[in-house]
Amino acid sequence: MQTKRTVFPNLWLPVALVAPQLAITIVFFLWPAGQAIKSSFEREDPFGLRTSFIWFDNYLRLFADPLYLNSIWRTLVFSGAVTLVSMAFSLLLAVAVNRLLRSGRFYTTLLVWPYAVAPVVAGILWWFIFNPSIGILPFWLGQIGISWNHRISG
Repeated sequence: MQTKRTVFPNLWLPVALVAPQLAITIVFFLWPAGQAIKSSFEREDPFGLRTSFIWFDNYLRLFADPLYLNSIWRTLVFSGAVTLVSMAFSLLLAVAVNRLLRSGRFYTTLLVWPYAVAPVVAGILWWFIFNPSIGILPFWLGQIGISWNHRISG
């Protein structure tokens, strides 16, 4: 199969298109993850006034604790069981949709329902939040003297 390849006229357009997503990823995912890793090698006093670098002492204490090792085992068993049950149920529904002609539309509706309903519910919630008459945001802004309703000058 032959596909067309997009060729950009200069280097800056692809960089500009990807930059917002990269910035969000760096600020909200990579930076906090780096801070968490850095903090895992430190000990801080209860008031946060003094921090000392202790290398792997936190990890040595953690992996020496039998309760923690038991919790890792329970997490692995739980994750495996949830994955196994959900995959088996999903496969059963997929086979039912593929095999059953009479009730295939019903199963298809059940499978597609979460994708169709979620955007509608989100839209209605945002409408309730921002609605000038009944929304919570216009109410809060009205409490500090800001009129959210663009139709009424005030």
